[in-house]
Amino acid sequence: MQKDNKTNLSLKGPKSNKPKQRGASTSSKTVTIQVKRKRLLSKKTDEIKKPSHDVSVETNQKSEINQKQEVSQKQNINEKTNKQKYQIRPEKDDNGKNKRKIKSDKDQKIENFEEKELHLKTKKKKGQNFEKKQDSEINLTPQHQFEKPTEPVKRDVEVPSSITVGELAQKMAVKSSELIKVMMGMGVMATINQSLDQDTAILIVEEMGHIAIGKDNESEESILKTEPTKQEKVETRPPIVTIMGHVDHGKTSLLDYIRKTKIVTSEAGGITQHIGAYRVKTEKGTMITFLDTPGHAAFSAMRARGAQITDIIILVVSADDGVMPQTEEAIEHAQASKVPIIVAINKIDKENADPEKVQNELGKKNVIPEEWGGDTIFAKISALNGDGIDNLLDSISLQAEILELKASKNGPAAGTVIESSLDKGRGPVATILVKSGTLHKKDFILVGKEFGRVRAMYDEFNNEVLSVEPGCPAVVTGLSGTPNVGDQLMSTNDEKKIREVASMRESKQKEIEMQSKQKSFSIDDFNASNTSNKKRIENFLIKTDVQGSCEAITTSLQKIDNEDVGLEIIYSGVGGINESDVNLAQTSNAKIIGFNVRADSKARKIIEANQLDLKYFSVIYDLLDNVKQELSGLLEPDIKEEIIGIAEVKDVFRSSKFGAIAGSMVVEGTIQKEQPIRVLRDNVVIYEGELESLRRFKDDVKEVKSGTECGIGVKNYNDIKNGDQIEVYKRIEIKRSI
Repeated sequence: MQKDNKTNLSLKGPKSNKPKQRGASTSSKTVTIQVKRKRLLSKKTDEIKKPSHDVSVETNQKSEINQKQEVSQKQNINEKTNKQKYQIRPEKDDNGKNKRKIKSDKDQKIENFEEKELHLKTKKKKGQNFEKKQDSEINLTPQHQFEKPTEPVKRDVEVPSSITVGELAQKMAVKSSELIKVMMGMGVMATINQSLDQDTAILIVEEMGHIAIGKDNESEESILKTEPTKQEKVETRPPIVTIMGHVDHGKTSLLDYIRKTKIVTSEAGGITQHIGAYRVKTEKGTMITFLDTPGHAAFSAMRARGAQITDIIILVVSADDGVMPQTEEAIEHAQASKVPIIVAINKIDKENADPEKVQNELGKKNVIPEEWGGDTIFAKISALNGDGIDNLLDSISLQAEILELKASKNGPAAGTVIESSLDKGRGPVATILVKSGTLHKKDFILVGKEFGRVRAMYDEFNNEVLSVEPGCPAVVTGLSGTPNVGDQLMSTNDEKKIREVASMRESKQKEIEMQSKQKSFSIDDFNASNTSNKKRIENFLIKTDVQGSCEAITTSLQKIDNEDVGLEIIYSGVGGINESDVNLAQTSNAKIIGFNVRADSKARKIIEANQLDLKYFSVIYDLLDNVKQELSGLLEPDIKEEIIGIAEVKDVFRSSKFGAIAGSMVVEGTIQKEQPIRVLRDNVVIYEGELESLRRFKDDVKEVKSGTECGIGVKNYNDIKNGDQIEVYKRIEIKRSI
């Protein structure tokens, strides 16, 4: 037992004369057992270091300690484990004598041994240095890794021309709530997503104790700045001709005959509902690019864009119909854009055709024919049998020569988006018209806030082409999204510039949308009296086949205005109706409208399960009429009162069953029992109610006609006198419409 204790409690090797090492060393294979402490104490170096002694003295000390433990075990069995755990190594004084005093108190034992460490060491290997520097004082209290700054940190904050509150807080490394609190103290009320102008942001930054540095954003023109093209390389380009006019005056039929195709038969309702771009080669070999615009009133924005991007306008007027509202609008667009007009008087083969009437009406609109000394070319044609078509094409070629249309084929391409849509297989698709330069496959392009790389290009016959020259239309795929109609197209080889400008435009668009959604509140909104007259709003979600139709439909619907009802378009876009669209409509309680698009299988299941309102349309005026009809159904009908009969009281009788009975003579109209009545005395209404009984002699009747006598009992009213008049009327509901 003593041998084992000697072996386990060996505190020093036979050759160890060096001071103790604090902690275990992996190289020396030293195991350190630290005694658990109840409180933390700082120790001095003189307490840590122990004097070295001879091996014989250490052996005597250990034997004495073991004997002492055996005695204590016999005296107190319960303290056996504690005394084995804390083996006593008494400290020696300067004379080399041991301290043999052992305290029985538990706390004093812990105080004696809480600073002790028991080391089990092995023999050192030669050539290794085991000496370590020991700190003069060991502090066991936990310390922070970073110290708290004593002074506030000043930062240089770059402030652009426009910055949101959240971005400004991030640049100053403060919480958004703290920044908003400071702004409120300065009198600036803004949420985390609202944008601030540069001057306001600089004042806020300086108020927070930072240094504001004004930064001007690079303009899009400076980013996309390209080298000017050489003027020597400009060449003649095909003219861009836009066909405009009133609906059903024969615009598409004219283009149909020129192209010798059948377009009208494939259009819903026989009307054009999006801009079509086509290239035609005449018999003389000249190329002409035609744009076919819709004639319906809803497509005013399309016609305006068609007038802006075109070189020549062909105004188609029906000879039997004359000048119509959309004809006048087309003239206004052409005159505003300063584009020359060629008037094509169509349908001259009809019996009731009157070309002279058309010329007179156009003359009043300042469109004077050359025959009358004006500068406008008039051509009489028939799109059905082809009369006068060749003369019209010659007039176009002549006008194009006068205009001297030229463009450079070299350099980056620039153009305009005519139409855009979302194709299920090809993704976002845009129909573009190149004005200058040449657009090649795999070029990087920027269209509005959308960007991408030209994946493929197709002509009007759906044939793939590798390049598009000025004056030619093409269908482009590879964009990041569907651009808006009328957006300008630019091509470049630097993708980084395009992405930078696209992100700038997108952030501006988001800012504009957020500002438009912010609603201004007034005291009237919180007035309880206005709650009864609350306007009823109907929500709609619109998906169309092309961007132009989407814009025309939303514009037309937003023009519908009424005091009692209104509509709100929560979302409008191109492409088929998918699952996310249906979920949005469900959460916002909106009706879904599909224009030349359909819902997929997943969307149809959700629609059927939740019984959502979904309607498909292919003609725009059917859609507009249906929406107006739905909104009209929300209107409360007008109530109109119509007097149907008047009876004059001649005498009053008393009845135990009915009370006062008025013996009356019907002087006007018919007295009906089921209708409400008024009692008039000296032409003043003194009572409103209903009839309780109506008798002719002793028989109960439902009505009494004029000129006959009857007995009238008024319900819950007995103060009837001679000479009173009983007026019978009925309420008529009149349906209101928008």
